[in-house]
Amino acid sequence: MFAQEKKRTIYVDRMEDLAPYVEKALIDAELSFEFIEEEKRPELKAELKRLHAAYGEILYKHKFGRSETHRLELRNVETNQVIAWHQFPLKDGAEARKAIAAEFAAKVKAAMKKQLRS
Repeated sequence: MFAQEKKRTIYVDRMEDLAPYVEKALIDAELSFEFIEEEKRPELKAELKRLHAAYGEILYKHKFGRSETHRLELRNVETNQVIAWHQFPLKDGAEARKAIAAEFAAKVKAAMKKQLRS
């Protein structure tokens, strides 16, 4: 029998209507997370970062031909270390947001497995 993995506490920040999709994707990924409020001092925090100002986005797209303008990050609150991240252009629509959240959850799951092996 395997030892049961300890549940880690996580807070999913409000993030331009992505939070419910991210939370559901993390639950669907069957990760050992307990979702709590930020005031309860979680171990991990999922948040959305904007990579460029509006003018910077135009320059970035012109130079690189793509527009990864946002980045979802999972951070260790105590060390401020980024555990996993997913960079993407923010799109409207439920299906696009589900896909973004699912890709992020897959990267989080891979990073958490890697941490367990270490």
